[in-house]
Amino acid sequence: MFERTLDISRFLLAVSSINSLADPVLSNHNYRVAYISFLLARKLTYNNEFLSNVIIAGLLHDIGLLLLTPPEDISLVKSPEAEEEGRRVHLHSEIGYRLLKGFPLFSKVALAIKYHHLPFSEYVENRGSKPYLSQVLHIADRIDVFVSTRMEGDKDVCRRIPEILKELEEYLLKLSGKVLDGKLVNLFIKEMAPREAFWFELFNDDYLKESLEGFLSSFSIKLPFEAFFELSQIMAYLIDFKSPFTATHSSGVSQTATTLASLFKFTSPDLKKMKVAGLLHDIGKVAVPKSVLEKPKKLSWEERSLMKGHAYYSYKILSKLDLEKNILEWAAYHHETLDGNGYPFKLKAKELSLGSRIMAVADIFTALMEERPYKREGSLVKTLEVLDSLARANRLDGRVVKVLKRNVERIEAGRKMAHARAKRVYNSLREVVSQFKSF
Repeated sequence: MFERTLDISRFLLAVSSINSLADPVLSNHNYRVAYISFLLARKLTYNNEFLSNVIIAGLLHDIGLLLLTPPEDISLVKSPEAEEEGRRVHLHSEIGYRLLKGFPLFSKVALAIKYHHLPFSEYVENRGSKPYLSQVLHIADRIDVFVSTRMEGDKDVCRRIPEILKELEEYLLKLSGKVLDGKLVNLFIKEMAPREAFWFELFNDDYLKESLEGFLSSFSIKLPFEAFFELSQIMAYLIDFKSPFTATHSSGVSQTATTLASLFKFTSPDLKKMKVAGLLHDIGKVAVPKSVLEKPKKLSWEERSLMKGHAYYSYKILSKLDLEKNILEWAAYHHETLDGNGYPFKLKAKELSLGSRIMAVADIFTALMEERPYKREGSLVKTLEVLDSLARANRLDGRVVKVLKRNVERIEAGRKMAHARAKRVYNSLREVVSQFKSF
């Protein structure tokens, strides 16, 4: 794994699909924007770098929405007239930019995402400082939102598209030259919109994903696994920053699990895998409503079922990434218990590797030490008592708990450092949100 490169095509598709879990109304919106953007861009150029950036930017353009929950932010993105509602429509774009700009592969993509709601007239005024790629994203985004809101979940493309097309053409021409680039408007109206095949593929989820996979495979979007760690950190932020109560959780779990694994003499490559597994273990929480994550009282049976579902979604999302089996299991089995009563797979002790057992202890230790809506930050004494109790009940591995107890000062120091780093990033993004509140 660590001697070869990792194809991140599946990673891009998986991250893009997370938005569908976060808001079902936006289901496959990123996929469709990527598809429209790529086909438009291919009519402009065959430059590989531009085309690969187009499809990556399309897949990730709304990534900042995962950190937002106010209904007005979602409604702005889903409204075809979003540009006229005020500058707050740029909030999720700015957050996406700040999350991605530090990663070399995404530097140009991040800038395009930052300006993907920028009206064409403003782009012209600042030509040279704003990437043209943002304008390709802009029209693709507006086309999909316009059509999708009128389809209202109806998959009968043959019946609905013909009646929507004329309205769409009028809408695009009205915005041409001021809000949208007229050249792109004309390209779409004359060369893409009349083709039935375009619409059939756009609104067939299986064929759409198949096409995107084909587009991505034509580019060499590969990374050393070392660099994939940075992407995993971005992913962890996307999940944890959904709530201030979980803002540092995955970073803390990752550090705690890695320290524990080092005490069990894991090899250097396996320690890197453990770090990634810790960062990604809660990725399925995008499917859990914020109202459940932040509920200050005991969860109802239905809410608890929703919460339990996150471990299953973590498994399903990570299984798409073509990662090593160890990373998948260490991350997704963190709520399985030795007595077979864990979730979501009810695995038995013999089916749980040492890495999975370490992750389970790291997750509980970190959660107990953190503040939650229903409790204050935990004390080491009480936390260790709970871990001991769970080990005696054959839910956690007693060996792992003993190693944690013997090295608790070192482990807690590491967790606090990881907590502080994640908190700084979280606070910087919340400042961005505060700046946009006046719009």
